[in-house]
Amino acid sequence: MWKRFGPTLRRIVILTAVLTLVTQIALAYIGLTYMDVIDKSLHKKRSQDMLYQFQQNVLVQLNDIDNLMLLLKTPEFSDYYKNLMRLRDEKVSQKGIEQLQQKFNMLDLSPSTVQAIYFLSQTFVQRSLVQKVESGTFMDLPRLDQDRLHYSKLDKLIIPDWNQLTMYTQADFAQYYNTDNPMLEKADIRQLKAFMSEIQDRLVFSNGSDNGVLTMIVLSDRFFQKAIPDNLPAGTYFSVLGKDKRLLWTSAPSNPLKAAESGAAGNASYQNEIKSLTPFKLSIVFSDNGGGPSALRNDRIYAIAVVSVLTVLVTVLISYFYLKQVFKPFRMVSRQIKSFSLSSDWLLRPLPEDLIKKGFHAVSMRNKIIIVLIVAIGLPAVSDSLLYGWLTKHDIQREMQTSIDVEGRFSALSIHNRLQFTETILKEISASRQLQEYVTNNYSTPLLMGGLTTNLYMFPGLNDISYFVLLDENGNCIYSSIFSNNKSAFNTDKAFLKDSNDPYWIADYDNVFNPLSTAIVKRIEGPGTDGEATYLLMVPKQSTFENIDSGLINTSYTISDAKGHTIYESRQRIIGNVPGQHFYTSSIPNTDWKLAISFVFNDVLEKNREYQQQFLLFTSIVLLLAVVVAVGIAVQLVKPVHRLKETMLRVGEGDLSLRLEELEHSELGGIVRSYNRMIDQLDRVMREESELIAMKTRAELDMLQAQINPHFLYNTLEVINMRSMKTGNLEVSAIVGALADLFRYSIAKGADIVELERELAHVANYVTIQQIRFGHSFEVEFEVPDELRSKPIVRFVLQPIIENAIKHGFLGWEEGGRIVVSAVAEEGTMQVRIADNGVGMDKETLALVRADIEREYGKAQSEENGIGLRNVYQRLRLIYKEGMSMTIDSREMRGTVITLTVPLPE
Repeated sequence: MWKRFGPTLRRIVILTAVLTLVTQIALAYIGLTYMDVIDKSLHKKRSQDMLYQFQQNVLVQLNDIDNLMLLLKTPEFSDYYKNLMRLRDEKVSQKGIEQLQQKFNMLDLSPSTVQAIYFLSQTFVQRSLVQKVESGTFMDLPRLDQDRLHYSKLDKLIIPDWNQLTMYTQADFAQYYNTDNPMLEKADIRQLKAFMSEIQDRLVFSNGSDNGVLTMIVLSDRFFQKAIPDNLPAGTYFSVLGKDKRLLWTSAPSNPLKAAESGAAGNASYQNEIKSLTPFKLSIVFSDNGGGPSALRNDRIYAIAVVSVLTVLVTVLISYFYLKQVFKPFRMVSRQIKSFSLSSDWLLRPLPEDLIKKGFHAVSMRNKIIIVLIVAIGLPAVSDSLLYGWLTKHDIQREMQTSIDVEGRFSALSIHNRLQFTETILKEISASRQLQEYVTNNYSTPLLMGGLTTNLYMFPGLNDISYFVLLDENGNCIYSSIFSNNKSAFNTDKAFLKDSNDPYWIADYDNVFNPLSTAIVKRIEGPGTDGEATYLLMVPKQSTFENIDSGLINTSYTISDAKGHTIYESRQRIIGNVPGQHFYTSSIPNTDWKLAISFVFNDVLEKNREYQQQFLLFTSIVLLLAVVVAVGIAVQLVKPVHRLKETMLRVGEGDLSLRLEELEHSELGGIVRSYNRMIDQLDRVMREESELIAMKTRAELDMLQAQINPHFLYNTLEVINMRSMKTGNLEVSAIVGALADLFRYSIAKGADIVELERELAHVANYVTIQQIRFGHSFEVEFEVPDELRSKPIVRFVLQPIIENAIKHGFLGWEEGGRIVVSAVAEEGTMQVRIADNGVGMDKETLALVRADIEREYGKAQSEENGIGLRNVYQRLRLIYKEGMSMTIDSREMRGTVITLTVPLPE
């Protein structure tokens, strides 16, 4: 097989394409593998960080609701429902509702968090109310209490879920709800149905009536949505599960747990990670349907496929044109030998002496093939290295940027939620009855001796703050929750106190524990003797801002206010320009604070460096193997060439008996076949050589004897001219004289370039003969400046054009014909214009003439009148190459204009 396997252009091109493809497949596998490892690492860290952030945010929100429930269970809110309000005077009952409403207004509950709060009394003689947060008013529930829940058996559904977030479905109510009890009237049933309709499929948090009042907080549908920022990465979702794995809320389009179970059936499959929310008996689920790395992998495969196709095409094109040059000498030799074997020439035309030059063609064919094969492997290795380097950098940057955006938005949201949690604590403290009574009584009751201190220390949420103080309108401390014997230490700059009932944050507060801290302030209105305002200032613990990141990604962050004052700075602050450091800045929602986070992906950078080093090592190994493979293949490919070379050398020494084994159809095979035929004919050619030389000699003698001396014809015309002048026949004399000049111009020896003056004189002699011939039916005018008459032009280019005008333009005319020959110089060229007023040509004829003048010799032309013009065009092009032009313009009955443009000598 190898013996007959010769080097051909097609074979080597196909071989280079195959080597390119194989190299790219190997490199693609390694590149995709490493990129997947890096992407999965980033994706996993981001997913774990998102789960941690969501868990912390949900815990903050649940703590907020839990604190609210603890507050609502205090006597300040629950005593009203324990009293027999339905047996009291309506004014007393209404006043109690108004006081409750004032407390709720101070809590300033958000409809995006709490939708409604139900207070269900024990019996019908006590009052049950519902507070609709959005409307901001209480609604009486005269037919709804715990006794009626007991009669309808709904208490068995609701009471066990105390201090537990749950959701009741229609099936739950259908399982327990019963109206057979004779104690239930129709109005009671209507009230119960309305109640079930209000809380069905809603998030509900109840106290189980542990203080005698069943308090139920109905949360907003967006309660958990507030724990995640907008625009999460594609394919990532969060869910919250209640008891018995019941789905309470999800951001996914469907139940992720069921989707994961049915993934084998072809539905959207999720990978779920579940974490518990202690002590709330809830679980959160992070779901990922693989839309991250898998989508990136598809994008990479597409990009790699496109680059691979382009690389193969480029390699094929390069190798094709390269090999054309490699095989060019073989093709020339093949054509030359083939021409010898098929022609009647008795001598082989010599090959160009510069066929094998120094440089490229001086390199051996084996080395040329080695070069093209190495390029076939090296080009994709280099291109893929650049591509994978770019893809890796681009994808890592994209994944890191996604992680940065998600981490940053989660951090900003987490801080916002914690700030809201702190504000809620402030509002709840400000709604305290004892605090309000103290402010109302103008500080007349000593705080340390009353119940305020004890009550507030036990207040929900106080374990999340450092301390709080009461200030008068001048910033003097009235009361402090700590160090109460040294109240002057808590005096505050009056500039921090604003005339606003809404809570607001201040920076640069002189915290007794931390000089640079922040605090939240709320103005409390109290009807003191002088109508002075009181301010409640609360300092949150550092934990409010700490631990907002999971620690999975090396981060440091700074919180600053609108003036640039630092509110909080993490202890892990990254200083200096660290390699791979990225930054994220964002405003914290509903504040004028700024969050700045610095990220460093050390492990990702380390893995990327490891990948780059291993990829470089593999590329080097591939290139080394390419050299080995290329040398081996090239040696096999050039063996037929060496056999041809050795045979030709022996034939050159005189041994014409040698023949080569014919190969398949290829450049080398053509040489072998032509070479064998040439050797077969060489003996016959050599035998006929003497006879051919003799025949040639006899032919040359015959031609010499038949040759006519041109000067003999010219002298004869001169004799005729002299005789005509003697007899007075001037017209004949003019024709003969003009003809003699024409003939003399035609047989004159020398170059093809003459002065324009001589060409014009030749045209004038021709016109003289034609005017006499056609009875002076046309006139010719010459408008050529004297300075252009000495300029060079090709001989015999004007006369054919004049002849064409007379023959075709004035066909059938008896008078009125006019031809103008003019010349102008313009931008280094001379334009000679021949214009007639003849019949002209239609568009179709003109198109054919224009096409004919550029037609090569030996090819058919459309009409006879194009021959002379084509001759002129071809001769001008032969002399001036691309520096000339010849244009033809014509219209029917408007004549024809031919313009010749030739370069002027510098």
